Amino acid sequence: MDAISSIRDAHAWLRWMTGRSLDAAAALPDADFRREFPIGIGSVHATFVHLVGAERIWIGVLEGDATVSMPPAGELPDAAALRAAFMQVRARWDGYLARLDAAEASRTVSRVRDGKEFRQLACDALMQVPTHALYHNAQLSFMFRSMGHQLPDSSWILWGRERIARAGT
Repeated sequence: MDAISSIRDAHAWLRWMTGRSLDAAAALPDADFRREFPIGIGSVHATFVHLVGAERIWIGVLEGDATVSMPPAGELPDAAALRAAFMQVRARWDGYLARLDAAEASRTVSRVRDGKEFRQLACDALMQVPTHALYHNAQLSFMFRSMGHQLPDSSWILWGRERIARAGT
């Protein structure tokens, strides 16, 4: 498997993982969805707002749009709004990933955060998105368990097994 295929697979897995986690979040009572925790971004809702924002920011970096920032929590008040926001930003990701090649993956891109410019390879920015989401998904798992709920298994290996099963091989 080549690097471009690995990046595309990581993003396919990211969508699967986020979808499973968002489905579980949508089933929570609103009080649990918004319950504050002393971990991560603070709540299930805030964590998903942050994840959508991160996907927006990084596709903006890759496409050369430095004006993208985190959305305010009020812009995405519930699971339905979050799901719609993920669909919108992922349409941009679809186009970008479809045209991704080795030259693009090797390109240096920059991101300005808190007034400071950071430069990185596009391939590193591309892998930041799924690994960042995995980090926050672990925090979501803690939040769910703390409330007596269960977050579904979203491991890479389960995704791979399901992919093989769907392919019938």
